[in-house]
Amino acid sequence: MKFKYSTITRILTVYGAKMTHIFNNVGAGEIEELIIDAKFKEATWR
Repeated sequence: MKFKYSTITRILTVYGAKMTHIFNNVGAGEIEELIIDAKFKEATWR
């Protein structure tokens, strides 16, 4: 998985194997937690 974070718009985009996860209004301290959340969603997706 790779990710891209825009400090201007505060949007975190996580690119997974099955889907792309977009999180809005993200603080810099929340990035790691949201990446883990995206990995969990990828693992449980059917």
